[in-house]
Amino acid sequence: MNLPQKQRSALIETIQSGLPTWSGRAAGALSVPDVLQACERFFFDTFDGCQYPVMIYDRMGQRLVHPLTQGDEPAFPESLTALEDYAKAPTFVTSKDALIFIFDRLDRWPLAPAEVAFVAVLIEREQFNAATGMSLTPSEYLLVSLLLVGHNLQSAADYTGANYDTKRKQARTVLEKAGLSGQAALLREVSLAVSSDVLSDLLQPNQRRPEVELAQHTYGQDVVIHSIAVGASWDVPVWEFGARRGQPILYFHSMLAPIMFTTNMVETLKERNLRVLMIPRHFFQAEPGGRGAQSQILQAASDIADYFCGEPVICMGESAGCAWAAQFTRAFPDQVSELVLVATPQAVRPKDAERFLPHSLTLLLEVSNRIRKDDRVIAGLTRVYNAIGRVPALSRRSLDFLFRQAPSDVASIEESYAKLFLGDWLRLIANKATRASMDEVAHLHSDWVKDLQHLTLPMRFFHGTEDTLCPIEDAKAMVEGLPTATCQAFEGAGHLVLGQRLDDVLASLAADRKAAEPLR
Repeated sequence: MNLPQKQRSALIETIQSGLPTWSGRAAGALSVPDVLQACERFFFDTFDGCQYPVMIYDRMGQRLVHPLTQGDEPAFPESLTALEDYAKAPTFVTSKDALIFIFDRLDRWPLAPAEVAFVAVLIEREQFNAATGMSLTPSEYLLVSLLLVGHNLQSAADYTGANYDTKRKQARTVLEKAGLSGQAALLREVSLAVSSDVLSDLLQPNQRRPEVELAQHTYGQDVVIHSIAVGASWDVPVWEFGARRGQPILYFHSMLAPIMFTTNMVETLKERNLRVLMIPRHFFQAEPGGRGAQSQILQAASDIADYFCGEPVICMGESAGCAWAAQFTRAFPDQVSELVLVATPQAVRPKDAERFLPHSLTLLLEVSNRIRKDDRVIAGLTRVYNAIGRVPALSRRSLDFLFRQAPSDVASIEESYAKLFLGDWLRLIANKATRASMDEVAHLHSDWVKDLQHLTLPMRFFHGTEDTLCPIEDAKAMVEGLPTATCQAFEGAGHLVLGQRLDDVLASLAADRKAAEPLR
């Protein structure tokens, strides 16, 4: 692109910043066949919790998912021997001096796409030693690996460039470490131990709730995890923070992660006698065969407000959560006392562009424009978004680039990676919530401003003057068209204004509520 620097594509710059090895191919990364996308979703959703490195291949032995790295050679080869060439699976093969376990019982995963023929599991030396209880050197590990795949001592010696006597003595040493007297017994014991350990990891029951584990790791005892049943079998996750009997805030979080970007959130809420209730949308499982995820989330939020609060709530949305908060308030106005929108995203629509005139081509606006032209862009953008999110170093690099002109946001991102495990959240969302990410992107670019125009209750907009992702001018333009809305600007704050000025935001809300109370 030969555009002036200030008009260059923010989207392509961000992709290239996060995925430097894709330079020149960033636009192409947005278009991937549906078959490969289905394989990627299955792969990351199924095997993210495995301790062993895993990869999936088709019947011709071609890798179905590219393991993104920062210029390093992928651990799994692009091609393995075709499935038909294996006499029997499960079995072992070697690649680049590493042992790989091949498993083709795809019936264990009913949702596996038809293109997936087998699963490959990399067994590195440390994991091999842990599984077998041995302590092999790199050379000994390679020798046993070669023996497992069918080499004899002579061919193993030829493969490694050593002489036969050296490998014979090494085999004797390995037998002594294993406490066994023969090579056949060694291979049998090792094969059973490794296969058992790998399959235990690979076929682990899907009972883990990694998002709950990470929430507890992030907040400790300061988060209360609920799961409420709606209807006969629909479980809705609810996370609660702050004063247990405080004024309730129904909070719709941003798209990045179900956290506020501040380490003192809980303390601040307790000091103000407030409590936050939220549904971690990325990990919400829609009821099969029911209404769409969007309407189910809104209904679930209404049930939460009824069950946990019993009084009208402050409905708060942050960034991408603003669209959800606006839609919820319009759908259930009697359950909301006031609507609070923090860091409202740009909401430019062609039919009223003269009212919502952005002062710059931001990343959010560019994504919105591309989606309007071709809704297939959502799948490609989500793929790139998740690809960056799966590698913490890449996600940090991209966020630093995205917020580079807002020092307050850069500082918040740094703190979030160090103390709020933002890198872990992004990786978890990318691996376990691919479809939810696509839904979030689509929902963000819906006409949620129309919902605001139908509301008559008080609305408060909080925005940072340094917000380069969603400029404050756009928020002010929206407020001008809403009779019951006001806007408060925070000098020196950026897009992550809620985390940076949480106490000021809550203090302002508390002051307004006190002023509105009738005299006694």
